[in-house]
Amino acid sequence: MTGAIQSYWELIEPYWNVFDIYNGPEGFESSIRGAPRCAALLYAAHFCQSEVHNGGFLQFFWNNTGVLAPEAIEGYAVIGMPTLASLVREAAATLGSPYPRDRDDRWNALLTASGHTSRNLKGIFKKQQNLYLAFAEATKKLPFDSLDRQFWQAAKTENGGFDNAATRYAQGPFLIQ
Repeated sequence: MTGAIQSYWELIEPYWNVFDIYNGPEGFESSIRGAPRCAALLYAAHFCQSEVHNGGFLQFFWNNTGVLAPEAIEGYAVIGMPTLASLVREAAATLGSPYPRDRDDRWNALLTASGHTSRNLKGIFKKQQNLYLAFAEATKKLPFDSLDRQFWQAAKTENGGFDNAATRYAQGPFLIQ
C-alpha cells in the first residue's frame, strides 16, 4: 500500500482473517504473534465496539470475541479513548480476576457474577428455549445495561469518536509506505 492511511481499517484489514478468536486464548495469542501490535489493538477495539453496539457487553463476553477484552482495553487507551477503556475494564471486572479469556470460563464467570444460586439458574435455563436468552435472563442484574449506554455515548463523542480516534492513531508512527 502506498500513500497515507485514510482509515484505521487499512491497518487491520490484512489481519482480519489472520487473527484467530475462535480457538481460545492460545489460538488468539498465537495468531497475533509477529503482527504489528498496533494492528492487534485496533482489531480488538474495533471488534469490541462492533459487539457492544450490536448486543451490548453481554454479547461481547458471550461470543468468542470476549477473548479480546484485554487488548480492547489497551487499544482504547492508546487511541486516546480512556473512557471506553475504563468502561470495558469495569465490565470485564465483573467476570473476576484474572480475566477469563476462555469462552467456557467466561460463561461460568457470568453465571457466578449473576448472584443466582445453582437452583435458580437451573430454573431459568429450564424455562428458556434459547441458551443466549437464558444467559440474558440470568445476568440481567449485572451492570451491563448502564455500561452499554455509557459505552455507546463515549464511542460517538470521546476524542472525536471511535473512527476518528482510531484513524488518527493508525496515521501516526505506523504510517504504511
